[in-house]
Amino acid sequence: MAILVVEDDVLVRMIATDILADEGFRVIEAHDAGEALTLLEARTDVRVVFTDCNMPGEIDGLGLAHLVHQRWPSVGIIVTSGKMQPSAGDLPKRARFIAKPYRRSTLLSEVRELLGREEDPVQGAPVLPEGIITQAPVSGVCDVAAAASPLPEPDKS
Repeated sequence: MAILVVEDDVLVRMIATDILADEGFRVIEAHDAGEALTLLEARTDVRVVFTDCNMPGEIDGLGLAHLVHQRWPSVGIIVTSGKMQPSAGDLPKRARFIAKPYRRSTLLSEVRELLGREEDPVQGAPVLPEGIITQAPVSGVCDVAAAASPLPEPDKS
C-alpha cells in the first residue's frame, strides 16, 4: 500500500513525505497532476492521494482530485491548501480538505481514517520547516520573500 504525495513545492513535499514515511507508510512523490496521473496508471498499490490545490500545469489539485475519484474510486483523496478553502461541492465525494499549515497529527489522522486505521491521539505543532517564519500577506498578493524568511543567526559573542 502506498500514499501518493502531489506537491510542486519541494520543501513542503519533503515534509509531508517524511511525516508519512516516519509512520511506516510507503510514499511516492509527484510534482504535478500530470506526473501523478502517470504514476497512478502505472501502479496498483496507491491507496491515498494527498495533493496541493495550487500546482502548475493544465490540471490543478482539485482537478486531479476529481480525476482520481472518477478513474480510481477506491483511492482516498486529501486536498490541502494554504491559499484557498474549497466551497461545498468543490471536492469529490468522500475527499477531505486540510488547511496549511497542517499538524502532523491531522495529516496522519486523515490518512488513517481513509485507510480504516485507528487514529493517533497525539496532537502536534503545525508542520513548518525549522527556521522559517511565515507571515500572512497584508494584501491579496503573496510576496514569497516576505512570506517566508530564515531566522537570524543567534549572537555567538
